[in-house]
Amino acid sequence: MANPKPTGDTISVEQPTSREQLDEFARLPFQVYGARNAWWPPDMHSEIDLLSRRSPLAAYLEVTPFCARRAGRVVARVSAVINRRYIEHWNEQLGQLIHFEALEGEDIAVAAMLDQAVQSIRQRGMRAVRSGFAAFLDYPYAIDNYGLLPSFLLRGNPPAYHRYFKQAGFVTEKGQLDYTAPLTPEILARYRRMADAAGLAGITIQSWREFGFLAAIDAWTDVTNRAFDRHWGWNPVTRAEVRPMLTSLWETPVADLSMLAAIDGECVGAVFSVPDFSTALARVRRAARLDPERGGGTRGALINVGVVARARGRGVALAMAARSFLAMAQRTMRFAGYTLVLDDNWASRRTALSLGAHVTGNFVTYRRDL
Repeated sequence: MANPKPTGDTISVEQPTSREQLDEFARLPFQVYGARNAWWPPDMHSEIDLLSRRSPLAAYLEVTPFCARRAGRVVARVSAVINRRYIEHWNEQLGQLIHFEALEGEDIAVAAMLDQAVQSIRQRGMRAVRSGFAAFLDYPYAIDNYGLLPSFLLRGNPPAYHRYFKQAGFVTEKGQLDYTAPLTPEILARYRRMADAAGLAGITIQSWREFGFLAAIDAWTDVTNRAFDRHWGWNPVTRAEVRPMLTSLWETPVADLSMLAAIDGECVGAVFSVPDFSTALARVRRAARLDPERGGGTRGALINVGVVARARGRGVALAMAARSFLAMAQRTMRFAGYTLVLDDNWASRRTALSLGAHVTGNFVTYRRDL
């Protein structure tokens, strides 16, 4: 365990507001992860837009950024969020902490920053605070595979983050799993049988490109809101919010890997899948070699799968995932991710096993009751 920095250094906690301060806030991950062989850099533009209330999501979010400085240098950051849509949907007075990053050994600075962020949430009438899961905003904290490139969108945080949160009074609320399936000839043959069986059962599977990409985005939004209505941690999103985030992907393989399922002409299932973005978006050192299961143009990922209640138990999720994974194999990907799955979501875990996938990553979400 690293020792906390000496208390002689001046520590201050601030709320950044200027463009220069927000830019410094957004750049902290480059200090945390910059020495690694491979990591996913943040979307600084989107972060700053959210903090500046220029994001479409800002209509129902109150976001207050905090940063801790030691001797004038930013060493930790976090944003306190009041998500009015989540609160109304679940009738739970819960605040959220997103954007958390911190340098190693900054126990005292992190404790001071988290205390102020939590107090700001308490002062808004919240009775609990969560970190590590918020729809479109935050993802859980890795508890293994430290130092390796995580699946797309997932965290590859340092192990010290768990100490920081537990010292601040947080407990583990939920566990999540990241699965990976090898796209071998035998497994691909299994997927073809799954897709054929779905067709015989009256289930029509189309890619987003076949369906029409813009219409598919709206269908995904509608199906996901219905399918995830009672899914822990989710809150509804609108077509107007989702379209700007996904429309630019129509020229990418996302359009061919993502799927929609229909029964009797009604969309009842949706999958959002991405290709291996590591060569385009990850920061990879020139001499570094990525594990084929973790990138380098070899691993696609199914990010989200949802089936409306009336169509469950008919193999819809399995058929959509099979079609998505077959499309990945056609683009020479050797592995397919199935992520993220809650530890207690046994239906989704059984789907992963039926797809021949195995657990390749574990994550947690933290909570503190106030």
